[in-house]
Amino acid sequence: MSKKANNFLPAPRRLTAAALALTAATALVAYAQPASASSHRPCAIVKHRSTAGVTTVGTATATLGADGVRLTTARSANPDKVSWQTLVKPVLAAAVTEVSYETMKLDSTAGDNNVVNDAALPAYHIFVRTDAGAGVLIYEPYNYLATIGGGNPQRGVRTEWNVLTGPLWTSSTTIAGLPKTAGGPATKTFAQVVADNPRMTVTGIGFGLGTYNAGVIAVLDEQRFATTRTCSEHQWSTSFKNGRWWPGRTR
Repeated sequence: MSKKANNFLPAPRRLTAAALALTAATALVAYAQPASASSHRPCAIVKHRSTAGVTTVGTATATLGADGVRLTTARSANPDKVSWQTLVKPVLAAAVTEVSYETMKLDSTAGDNNVVNDAALPAYHIFVRTDAGAGVLIYEPYNYLATIGGGNPQRGVRTEWNVLTGPLWTSSTTIAGLPKTAGGPATKTFAQVVADNPRMTVTGIGFGLGTYNAGVIAVLDEQRFATTRTCSEHQWSTSFKNGRWWPGRTR
């Protein structure tokens, strides 16, 4: 959940977020598996050995761990935020075939969003360019769960999210059919945005955990972006190497 925060312009088998719509009560449990799974096409792995390029604000932190990069914001600290962005070779948005990532929410339930935001997980950012200029499309898991009546993200389970299912929102004024907001509502899928912006190109991807997301502890890893020609997967996990999980990986 990234209220007021994302206004920067600049694989073994598991359940996808699309499958949640079929069995919302049980499909959230999705333990990670190696990236070479049959559920995904072969993909070039980009292994991150540090948190270089990750930006933190306030007391937010980003650290590498066995399962991925652990992102935190302090309890009762709405100004905290953390983000990362990388460029991709500009590609027509209509050629995008897969956008996904995995998260696990580890903070404890507080029942007070001023202390711990129960809905918040890191958002997936898709940076784009339209005829009107640069912009960003933002996917947040709680928006998807709202469309299927799934409630807040479960804690302690690793889940893969299919970003193309949407819905998406934007903090930009350059994307036709999707008005600028400070955190939603999210209203359209990626395909619907492409239909409204047929010449839109994707120029980068990233993640963000924005302001007004107090008390969040979450792991993010295996951030994938694929087109009809190329596929890349960003990994921060220290226990995943050469297609195998090393001993000591947490669940």
